[in-house]
Amino acid sequence: MNVPQLFQTMPCRVSGYQAALDGLNISETYLVAFNDICNSGKDILSPAAHSDYVGSYIYIPFFSKLFNLNIEITTILFYSLYGIICILISLVGLFKFYNSNISKIYGATFIVSIGLLCIFISDTYCFYGLTSLALITWWTKLKELEKINYKKLILLTLITGLIISFSNTVRGNSGNDVLLSILILLIFNTYKNKKFLGLWSICLIVIPIFLINLQIKRVEIKAKNYLIKVKDIEKIYDLNFNRALWHNAYYGLGYLSIDNQDVPIPTDTYAVEKARKVNPKVIIYSDEYEKILKNEFIKFVKKNPFLFIQITASKAGMVLLYFLIFFNIGIYYLFKNKVRFETTIFFVPGIILNFLFGIAAEPHYVYLLGMFAYSGLFTTKIIEDYYS
Repeated sequence: MNVPQLFQTMPCRVSGYQAALDGLNISETYLVAFNDICNSGKDILSPAAHSDYVGSYIYIPFFSKLFNLNIEITTILFYSLYGIICILISLVGLFKFYNSNISKIYGATFIVSIGLLCIFISDTYCFYGLTSLALITWWTKLKELEKINYKKLILLTLITGLIISFSNTVRGNSGNDVLLSILILLIFNTYKNKKFLGLWSICLIVIPIFLINLQIKRVEIKAKNYLIKVKDIEKIYDLNFNRALWHNAYYGLGYLSIDNQDVPIPTDTYAVEKARKVNPKVIIYSDEYEKILKNEFIKFVKKNPFLFIQITASKAGMVLLYFLIFFNIGIYYLFKNKVRFETTIFFVPGIILNFLFGIAAEPHYVYLLGMFAYSGLFTTKIIEDYYS
């Protein structure tokens, strides 16, 4: 297992934020970077957030410029304040809706602990855990939610959509686990009780998600239209602000670090070199680049099916170990008392989705913070069901 380090925002990501701020000052356009040395952009204009999720490359330069703070301080404040807000939201939901003192004590201890872990990480990965923390304690008590004032319920659903969409712009899929859980719970509740409140709630959650994604897309298009004027830039960079997926999946095949020439070395550099062996002129992180690594991934699986199973099983075993660690005494209560169906259909989809995150790339703890949050709060809810 990897040991967490304090405020471990990747140096190249911080450097990228500075480049995005410098590019903003020059071009007055978000997502235009200048002197992005980590992405071959020394002393030139280039796309910010190169193969990364674009949200933090908009928000952090914005706040840095607004409050005249340096990028390092703004970065720490951005992730820390989001963490504190999510912890407080989670604790309010816990103490407002949960009845058992034992579940409150356990839940509060867990929320503060995992929340501080996420804050100490201070990178986009922390959104996996923080967004789940913020919303789970509220939405696992749907019956109590239905009793509150309709205006407050509408506000809650809109805020839920806002948090999820904001989270996804900073770290893709960081809000999708809890979104999936909420949607399944609302659909089940609508079917069971023949009430259409759930359908209205779904619509209100989706509205801010749609609007924010639309605005982000507009920012990307504006940046592309600005950058496309730069000479020969399209020969160097892909300007579509796509996030590489098969890049991570391919080098994730090297998880076991097996001494075998067919097995990838689990680094970004190796994946890039592999793609360039196939096509030396390929633009890194472009659609063609992703297609090459997708084909290489499939070739590996076909050529080494048993090795692929071994690698996948090893990843699954590590993710399962993490789940058991954070679920801990939930195992005891799981066998001691029948879990309510509403609890099961909320937590199981989110846990499965987080489980897949660890298998798709690698089961590094930063990718599994959502799993940690779900596991601990699943235990909290089981304790609540037992004593209430």
